[in-house]
Amino acid sequence: MLFNLVLPAGIFLLKLLSLTFSFSELNGAGISPYQDKKRRYIYIFWHSILLAPVCYYRNMGIVSLVSMSKDGEIATRVAQSFGFVIARGSSFRGAAKGLMELKKLAEEGRDITINTDGPRGPAESVGKGAIYLAKLTGLAVVPFGFAWGNRIRLTSWDRFQVPLPFSKGVFKFGTPVEVGPEIPEEDSENIRKKLEQELKTLNSDCEAHFGR
Repeated sequence: MLFNLVLPAGIFLLKLLSLTFSFSELNGAGISPYQDKKRRYIYIFWHSILLAPVCYYRNMGIVSLVSMSKDGEIATRVAQSFGFVIARGSSFRGAAKGLMELKKLAEEGRDITINTDGPRGPAESVGKGAIYLAKLTGLAVVPFGFAWGNRIRLTSWDRFQVPLPFSKGVFKFGTPVEVGPEIPEEDSENIRKKLEQELKTLNSDCEAHFGR
């Protein structure tokens, strides 16, 4: 009962807080949902910046993969309230069901987002799920980084970022990566490592935008 009272109040406060944020994209022509893109993509990012895409890319019908955990239930209700479509599953629970649901939604013409190091880490890593989903759907994978100008970093496994009121935030997109359906396992691993390194670079570039 308390959960059902506190969570809606928290979502309401987050929506109010999000009205004070200002966002910009350092690049992204033809890739960002806001910059005249011509294709659908699988966007990947780190769990620690989860609030940023939820607030900025709201009400676009983008699909997000959320874990089956209790924390995932909270994330589901928050993301749905911002207009995201949710598929449930992770590498620990419901993986096959989640991936097949994502495939179906991609075939309906939706973009997909995956936080690649959630729900348990290791932090700032790229799991195999995004690569496998790209094989299933034929969609290219686009990594993006982000940084808040003013934030608090929690002591959680991913050092989750909580923005302060009136904070600015910047996104930076990487190059779309194509993953063929018949790609060998060795090549899949090379792509995974490449995406992991690019995510680190993109997030570092966003941090540098604020002099960090």
